Amino acid sequence: MLRRPIILPLLLLCRIATGNASSLTAVFSPISLVKNLAKGSFLKCAADLTGGLPLEVWKSSVVLESIERRNNPKASSSSHTPSSFDILQTIVRERGFLSLWSGLTARMAEGLFSGSVLLASKESIHTFLSEYASPMLSKNVGLGLPPSFVGFLSGAGGGAAQALVMGPTSLVVTAVVAASNRENGDVSALEVVQRIIKDNGVVGLYRGAPAVAMRQATNWASRQGFTEFVRPRIPIAGVGGELIAGCIGGTLSAWNTPFEVARIESQSQVVDGSSDGKDKQGKSLVTTMCDIANERGIAGLYVGLIPRACQACYQTIFLVCVPRLLN
Repeated sequence: MLRRPIILPLLLLCRIATGNASSLTAVFSPISLVKNLAKGSFLKCAADLTGGLPLEVWKSSVVLESIERRNNPKASSSSHTPSSFDILQTIVRERGFLSLWSGLTARMAEGLFSGSVLLASKESIHTFLSEYASPMLSKNVGLGLPPSFVGFLSGAGGGAAQALVMGPTSLVVTAVVAASNRENGDVSALEVVQRIIKDNGVVGLYRGAPAVAMRQATNWASRQGFTEFVRPRIPIAGVGGELIAGCIGGTLSAWNTPFEVARIESQSQVVDGSSDGKDKQGKSLVTTMCDIANERGIAGLYVGLIPRACQACYQTIFLVCVPRLLN
């Protein structure tokens, strides 16, 4: 009973170790790697610049508004709870349309690195699994890897790799939005970084890192995997079918919104100064999620679901569908 689940990965490892090196070289082509690095940087920055960052600011503002209402008895006693669209209107009306691009500098810096890491690692894993591992398994044991399974694995690997460079920059964007909301004006990313380091040290830049890692791994596993699963079932071929598959895959990936809510909750404490010197990393991911559920119910873990689903669709199109169309 124990041998069957073990023999497949062992067979794969042995085959890789003794296999033809030229096959692996073809899979991990240096030229393809460089192209994916450049393509990932460009597509991530383009996605954020054209709509990804405004959706991020909107989403973060919705979650931060929920946190503010919980911490402010007067606000929470108000009979009217603003919807996601009410908050979007308030942002544009009070701070202007361009305030939706708050934290643009940090986001572009993040995009240059995280986009390249995401796409290069995701596509490398996907290529290896689909063009090398799956045919080898099919040939030796008559069992290939389904495209959706390959998508989930490659997406998870790419998301986990991307999280290595996303922790500090996602914190800065969240902190800029929180500071701008509280101070009713634009706050520079540099000013926020200086404030965080002064109050919490360099380690403060990594507040919420576990939530970022869980979010990114599940984000891209779901976006890539669900898109791969849906694609052959779309009756429309070509660009239209690819975009529809990406929208469906992106929307379904919003199931992990609780990780994002916990991330914003944890990171917002840095700029609010609610963390103490003894615990610069703050509460754990599980503890934060449990506290939110206890105080606001399960629905509290899905605050900002609408802007998050919109953002997921947008990013899936840019970083899952467009690379496939370009290839």
